[in-house]
Amino acid sequence: MKSSVIRLFVSPCRSGSTAFMQSLNQSSEVHCFYQPIKEGIREGTGPDYSFFYETHPSFAKYPGKIFFAKEVLGHTQPDECCFQIFPNDEAVRCSRPLFLLRDPIATWSSWKKCKAAGKQGWGGVCDIEMFKLAYEHTFKTFVATRHISNHVTCLTREHLLRDPYQVFQLVCNRWEIPFTDEMIHWKKSFDINSFTCGEKDHRSVGEVEYDHAETFNRIQHKDVREAKAFYRVEDNEGRTQEKLVTLEERQDIEATLRPFHDSFSEWCEEYYPLATVAA
Repeated sequence: MKSSVIRLFVSPCRSGSTAFMQSLNQSSEVHCFYQPIKEGIREGTGPDYSFFYETHPSFAKYPGKIFFAKEVLGHTQPDECCFQIFPNDEAVRCSRPLFLLRDPIATWSSWKKCKAAGKQGWGGVCDIEMFKLAYEHTFKTFVATRHISNHVTCLTREHLLRDPYQVFQLVCNRWEIPFTDEMIHWKKSFDINSFTCGEKDHRSVGEVEYDHAETFNRIQHKDVREAKAFYRVEDNEGRTQEKLVTLEERQDIEATLRPFHDSFSEWCEEYYPLATVAA
């Protein structure tokens, strides 16, 4: 590990990670990375740890920045769901990782919605066993690393949405990143050229060739691209995607994954306690 300030966010796919990154991307002091570790998995070379070792070209391109990476687990093959996120304990200490879990039923619903909508990269790929693998691996990686450093924390999406303004302030304080109102009320639109999204313009997922710009400029992350505030992109009113979840799937998820989310819910109250507002 070297001397730059690096911070890491980890979650399963479809947990709100891109909106979280867009909030950090509002800061002129922060440069964001999009899934830098999993990029190596998708290119067939194994996890890419250049973010931790500061050997990625973006470190030289943006000197003096705080470097933030959002990393997600899932979704097209098992290796993308359970890869080793950290090369060693020092990577954990330096990056102060924040792990986030969204309600498991809602997360799986979103996976199925992506497939139903034909979103790029999701066609024909929506396996509940891979979803469970990604969700469980997020939880287990947090448990395995939380004792390495007291800067390892967890959060639920639901806790974040109770008061995004306050939670972002608490996260920024832990990460030693200056908080700004723009992290909640966005001034900068979502622009693929404003963050690092792979070293190559084109890459493959299985037998499918596509480029990053194509992914972001069409239907993928449409809600983030069109929103002007964190509150707006995370507004769930009117969403009916949970109807896509079958009774059998719901029962399976409640039995296997609900305990992980419940534990995160309890722990995040300790890491990110919300102040009580007097009536």
